[in-house]
Amino acid sequence: MREYRFKRGFKPTAERLEEMLNKHFGGFEVEGEYYVVKNFGAIEVLRLKLENKRLYAESKTRLTNDETALKTLKTYNKFLEELTGYTAKERQKLMKKEIEGKD
Repeated sequence: MREYRFKRGFKPTAERLEEMLNKHFGGFEVEGEYYVVKNFGAIEVLRLKLENKRLYAESKTRLTNDETALKTLKTYNKFLEELTGYTAKERQKLMKKEIEGKD
């Protein structure tokens, strides 16, 4: 499961998460504490939850053509950027810092 931080000024609320899921993926389901997106492009299942001011995400993807995979990845990255405030490049830097800090 991946963990994403929120940039200052980007609130980790259920309302914002729901708004972004509808905007980028066209809908979602709620299963317990998880928000679930099913069958979107190369995504078979995307499970998200907010906890301790962080977003936790796990996904199951399917093999597909390159064009669908690229569109799916771009949509997912736009979703994360609008929700958390961090670009894909910034998220990568944060992840590297966290990994280096754990050693």
